[in-house]
Amino acid sequence: MDTEIINTTPLENTTPLENINISNNIIHLNNNYMNERDVARLVHSSLYSRKTTTQRHVVESYFDANAVFENPLLMMESHNEIINLFLLVSTFFFAITPEIHNVTDSPIAGNHHIVCIDSIVKYRLPLRFPPIPCLVKFLLRSNNKLFYSCNNEISLRIFSKFEFNEQHKIVRHEDVWSVKDLIESLPIIGWLYAEVGRKATGLVTDGFVNMSQELIKAWNNFDI
Repeated sequence: MDTEIINTTPLENTTPLENINISNNIIHLNNNYMNERDVARLVHSSLYSRKTTTQRHVVESYFDANAVFENPLLMMESHNEIINLFLLVSTFFFAITPEIHNVTDSPIAGNHHIVCIDSIVKYRLPLRFPPIPCLVKFLLRSNNKLFYSCNNEISLRIFSKFEFNEQHKIVRHEDVWSVKDLIESLPIIGWLYAEVGRKATGLVTDGFVNMSQELIKAWNNFDI
């Protein structure tokens, strides 16, 4: 069995090679030599990947037994629920690549610690979707940037907040992202939402407003 290696990019101090332990076919850093920022980066890079063994390992090693994961769509509690969620997501995509742009951390009340990671996670689908937006662009001569999204990749900006307790375990992992951004990044659906759905909603709203105004005028004339 091949040994899976977890790579982390050190923010300030690097961990000496002799402080790396090997267990369960996973090379990982000793907790005694990792601060919360390092752990958060490691967990983030591992969860947003397709390395299922690594995903399970980081949750069991760095999350509290009663930890909570939450995003705009759902909430999970306990190791098993969190592990199963990320394992499920990883099965839908050919590749998952996180790009960390910024990391901040600060202590909070109760000897807890917050680490926030600003990243863009790219999800690559196994197959390219039918190039319908590109075809429409060609026919309509539109310059809308959404027409250029003829690929098999979904990019989503995610703000991840990790809360550590006094035992340096993650008790809460919250992901914040825009549902609108998610929909617009989806193949075909994103284009339909931006070019058809939103415009149709605007027309319906405008028609409703005009109808309401006419009804008000008619009611006022009736009173007179």
